[in-house]
Amino acid sequence: PRAGIRLAMKTCFSGSFGAISSDAATPLAMVLTELIQNAAEHAFGEEERGHVVVEARRRGDRLDIAVLDDGVGLPAGFDPRATTSLGVSIVATLVESELGGVLSFGPRHPATGGGGTRVRIQVPLGGR
Repeated sequence: PRAGIRLAMKTCFSGSFGAISSDAATPLAMVLTELIQNAAEHAFGEEERGHVVVEARRRGDRLDIAVLDDGVGLPAGFDPRATTSLGVSIVATLVESELGGVLSFGPRHPATGGGGTRVRIQVPLGGR
């Protein structure tokens, strides 16, 4: 967090990643670290408390991960392909190029669009 800002953020993990090869585990660890750091820096204002949840579901040879926060949400018109954010670029490269997965950004509650951000990662693990 920025200097002079006190942040109270709780991170929770739900589900299971199952067994993952080191070829997939290393970039996944980097992606999750970056996404949690982004939530700490951008989702919550000064003196705010917030929650970040990492949900993992293994579905056969596919891993679905969601990183959710209850912060301010994405800026209006946010386009991950057009952003100048180095963190988002790193995450996109790792998920799409290194892991052959799919990355999406949206509101925490897609049906209502309110309160927070959801980043979804879908990664094939067959042969990894």
